[in-house]
Amino acid sequence: MNTSKPQKQKGTVVLGIVIVLTLAVIVFDRVYVAQYEKKYKHLEQQRINTANKLTTAKIVQENLNHVEELVFLNMDFKNQQDTIPHQTHFFKFLTTCVNDLKIRLVSIAPTEPQVSGSVTAYGYDIEVVGDFFSFGELCAKFENSRRIMSIDDFEISAEGRSGSHIRAKIHVSTYRIRKG
Repeated sequence: MNTSKPQKQKGTVVLGIVIVLTLAVIVFDRVYVAQYEKKYKHLEQQRINTANKLTTAKIVQENLNHVEELVFLNMDFKNQQDTIPHQTHFFKFLTTCVNDLKIRLVSIAPTEPQVSGSVTAYGYDIEVVGDFFSFGELCAKFENSRRIMSIDDFEISAEGRSGSHIRAKIHVSTYRIRKG
């Protein structure tokens, strides 16, 4: 019957060990793991900064590619052999625009190129029929083109009985720059 006293002592010892281990885990968590939490927060901040820098680098790369494309579409380089003449690029751009905007292309006539120093201006007299909004969108597409273009002159007149459509005569110039 003395077995209850050693079991009480064993239970007290086990309870003591459990308490000591619990305190050790708490201290370990507060001291040792807290260092990792600080390191994790620091690493997470570095990851965010790196992701932001990569996003910025991607935007810069896209902008540089756009600039490179602009240079090659608008400049003549020595020994440069274009597989597609720049007029073809313009005609393709124009037909895509009028089809997208549902404008009717009545006529297009190239004018004599004008050379001024290293810049050659290729002019086109264009006549289109559509609504006024579509004409404005066409002008915006010219402005946002990857080719250097300018609308030098335009004339608008009402078309049809209701006047809901207009006829626009536009003189557009595209430019090629010769590298000196």
